[in-house]
Amino acid sequence: MKIKYGGREVEVDLVDVLEAKEPWAEYKLADGTELRVRFVLGAVYRARNEYTEDGDPLYITRSQNIVVAIVPEELRKEEGDDR
Repeated sequence: MKIKYGGREVEVDLVDVLEAKEPWAEYKLADGTELRVRFVLGAVYRARNEYTEDGDPLYITRSQNIVVAIVPEELRKEEGDDR
């Protein structure tokens, strides 16, 4: 199969993921907000006949980030408030 990568089409093979651990990364901001971020892998492809500068096979991933904000009450907009 071919996918677009770096402005060109690359011949790739889908590589099955046998095990995954996708923990939440947690960040505390100066305003008291807590952010929780999670990277979720959708698919992994290995490019045919494409290698990194170190000689490793080139892997291309499809992924998304999930972000949850836990905001202190004093920062929240009240209903009807036109801030």
